[in-house]
Amino acid sequence: MIDWHTLLAFTLLNMSFALIPGPDVFCILGNAIARGARAGVLVCLGIASGALFHVACATLGLGAVLLAVPTLFVLVKACGAAYLIWLGVQMLRHPASPNSLPAPTGLRSPFAQGALSNLLNPKIALFFVAILPQFVVPENGRPELQALLLGLVSVTSGTAVNLVTALLGARTRELLQARARAFERIQQAAGACLIGLGVRVALDRVR
Repeated sequence: MIDWHTLLAFTLLNMSFALIPGPDVFCILGNAIARGARAGVLVCLGIASGALFHVACATLGLGAVLLAVPTLFVLVKACGAAYLIWLGVQMLRHPASPNSLPAPTGLRSPFAQGALSNLLNPKIALFFVAILPQFVVPENGRPELQALLLGLVSVTSGTAVNLVTALLGARTRELLQARARAFERIQQAAGACLIGLGVRVALDRVR
């Protein structure tokens, strides 16, 4: 149904997309550095769950509704921007210390951070609605099934990249264990990046 050339090209594109610094990357690194590999992996699982929701919406055509209704698109974008700014402010004000092992709960939990940063990012919806269909070949039959398979490939390959990012963050944590001030400064820098990303999301216009 999907030839291997198309599958390989889509996989490489998706993995390069996952490497671009954005809300997901900073959430993974911030949690992995602050609380270790487990927290980073939980963020990755949250991101994967959000991506699966986007895949389902794209397959059913719901993602196109988001882009077709400007008010709804702006609302999702505003919620995502507000959440990123809120997370960034929390990291600036209350950076974890090397010994603060318990992970936060609620909206600040690692899983929730991953899921919400992905769900409330309209550019993720744009990727699945605008880019994924470019790799669907109607002549091969069952375009909706092709879209679903490509979506699952996207989630799987993206999660693989994210898990590597989480492990790198956990390794960085080990190197910073004896440097409490540097440990906190890196988290605050990640918080500042999240705030900047939130502002950019709020002001950005997706063409």
